[in-house]
Formats: sequence, structure tokens, C-alpha cells
Amino acid sequence: MSFTVIDVTPDTPEWEQERRNSIGASELAAAMNLSPYATPLDVWKHKQGVDRPFDELLSFIGHESEHIIERWVERFSGVHVSLKPAFMARSIEFPFLHASFDRVSDNPFTTWQFKTAHHYTGHKWDDGIPTDIRIQVQGEMLVAGTQRAAVVVWIGGREFRLFWEDRDERFIREHLIPTARDMWERVQNDDAPPPSTIAEVNAISTVDRPVELSDTAFETFERIAVLNADIRAQEEERDALKVAFAQYVGSADTLTHNGRKVGTWKQQKGRVGFDREGFTLDHPHLAAQYTRTGAPFRVLRATKQKEQTQ
Repeated sequence: MSFTVIDVTPDTPEWEQERRNSIGASELAAAMNLSPYATPLDVWKHKQGVDRPFDELLSFIGHESEHIIERWVERFSGVHVSLKPAFMARSIEFPFLHASFDRVSDNPFTTWQFKTAHHYTGHKWDDGIPTDIRIQVQGEMLVAGTQRAAVVVWIGGREFRLFWEDRDERFIREHLIPTARDMWERVQNDDAPPPSTIAEVNAISTVDRPVELSDTAFETFERIAVLNADIRAQEEERDALKVAFAQYVGSADTLTHNGRKVGTWKQQKGRVGFDREGFTLDHPHLAAQYTRTGAPFRVLRATKQKEQTQ
């Protein structure tokens, strides 16, 4: 057997601690920065004990849905199989990897992964198993030592689809294992992955020190400055064109061309705003009680020529 069974109950403190002791198959796509829901930094933070908010209701729905999917497999899928309960397993060869199987079956030993999808996101399964789920299943096969896995998705509460995923040894050896090993080394060395999103960039606390830019980094800096200038220039051009266009259109709110309606330009009510300054003057104590400071963010500014010579 290529794994050891971890005897813990899902969604308990003991289960959560076991998840922190290695990289989970469900975290591999995020570690590769190929998940729409999480980033490498999210995975690293989880191992450090920092989690994103836990949706207890969503977890409840997911676990309860597994029972319905299991019954569908055994009664309607056309596959003659007897499914057994889920469990967590840790790889013996790669102890920094674990997987939590939704169900397993014998003859041959096969892992099963159950997923649910909203009616409006079911199209993501039209071309097969989505990339992040395929990465998860490849990780599960690595831990389980199997050559094929089953994935069942329940779409919109009405439609079920069964997929078979074959083991991709090259992907596992060249991408999955190196990524998992690198992430685990980062965890062990307290070395956070670089940011992957603007939100993660804004969360970086800055310190008063210079950094020497390489030629490539300086080109990136200049490109950002150019793009910022282009955005401002385009906004100014847009506003100037609106003024010229309004001089032609006048008060008309419906736009036609060759007798065909092409658009509208109607006056709308102004947005309802809050006079924070006035409220603070009239009710300073209430204003202080309910004022919240937003999350910090980083602003990139080019140094003016005069400042460069000082």
C-alpha cells in the first residue's frame, strides 16, 4: 500500500491539524496558481494556521450531497460498484502529500471524487473535468497509488455526470510533485510565496528601504507608469469627446443612425451620498464610533526629475 490511513473525523480540530501537516490534493491547483478560488499564498497561510473564513453551511451542503451522489452512482450510473466511506490518507513515499477521498471502491481499488455545481456554472464541465479538479484527482491517484479515478458532478440539482480520469505520470513527476515539495519547503522554512493578486500585493507592509531594480524590473516599472498615463489620457479624451458629442446631440436621449436605434444617452438621478464631513461636525462621537479604516494599499508613483537630483 502506498499510503497510511489518517483516522480523523472531517471538520474537527484534529482533522484540521492533520491537513496542516502536509499539502492536500485539493490544494495542489492553488499551489500551482491554477485555482479560481485560492492562491499559493492561501495554501501557505493555511499551513501557518491562518485560514480564510469557513462557510459551515456550504460544508454541510457538500457533505450531505455526497449521499445523494453515492446513491446515483449505485442505482443509475450503469457502473456496477459498491462504494465505501471516505477517509484521509497520507503518501508514504511523499509524506508532504495527503488526500481525502470522498468514496473508494475495490476490484481494482479506485478513488471517487464527488462535486456539486450550480446550474449556471455547469457549462464548465462541458469539455470534461475542469483543470483544478483534474489536478486534485491526479494528486489523489499519486497518494492512493492507483491508475484511474472517478469523478461525479451533480449539476443544478438535476443532472449527474460521471468522468474517468487516467493517471498522468509525466504531469505528476514533472509538475505535481515538484510544486508540492517546493510549497512544503516554503512552509518548513517560513518562506511565503510571492503575491499572485492585487489584493495580496496591497497587503504587503512596506518598510523604509531602497531596492535596486534590474533592467527587466525597471522596464516593468516604466510600463506601469506608461499604462497609468495612457488611462488618464484616455479618460481625458473620452470626456472631451463627450462634450463635443453633447454639443451635437443636445437634449435628445435616443440615438439613431440610418434610421436604426443605436443607443441612448439619458439623464439619470444622481447617486444618494452621505455627507460624512457634515455628520462628523454635528455628531463627532457617533462618527468616531462607526468610522472604519479600509485595508491599506500600495501606490506606485514615478519620481519627478527634480526629486531624482536631490
